[in-house]
Amino acid sequence: MFRPYHMLTLVLIAIFAAGCGVKARTYVMTKDRVGVDYKGGNAGYLKGDPKFKEPVKKTRKVYVLEFSKPVSESEVKKIEEQTTTQIQEVKTEEVPQEQASPAPAVSYNEPPIVIPPIEDAPAHAAAEGPTEAVTYTVQKDDTLQKIAKKFYNSYGKWTRIYEANKDKLKNPNFVKPGTVLTIPAAN
Repeated sequence: MFRPYHMLTLVLIAIFAAGCGVKARTYVMTKDRVGVDYKGGNAGYLKGDPKFKEPVKKTRKVYVLEFSKPVSESEVKKIEEQTTTQIQEVKTEEVPQEQASPAPAVSYNEPPIVIPPIEDAPAHAAAEGPTEAVTYTVQKDDTLQKIAKKFYNSYGKWTRIYEANKDKLKNPNFVKPGTVLTIPAAN
């Protein structure tokens, strides 16, 4: 809320600034209010006596006080000269691509990395799984999904292993290390 002493303060500041060669300008702006549509809070509705019976205003008045110092023509010319010299310095510092020095050669004292050849095993053999039933001893941190990935190359085929070993497994989520499982053949 704007009070009369606020206006008095603004006038005094404007008068003081005028004595320093600074121009002051005051005006009123109308701005939109932020968060007017907010329906949060009870505002007295829980007790039965709401406080906000009249509509909330969507705009507000803002009193602005601007100060500006007049700039002389000599100061304007000085600023223009500084900017033009800075632009010229930047242009002279640019180096054409032909004159740029090449990147230094990088040498390593380490032996080259040799990648071993990949075995020529048929890809469909790993995807199919074992041709006949196999036994497997469960290791630490093994799950039925990990075991299915080893033998069938698919995590989703863990149900095959569980169905073949229901008598040994009480819960498919917990597999004890050391348990011997039967891995059924892929069909």
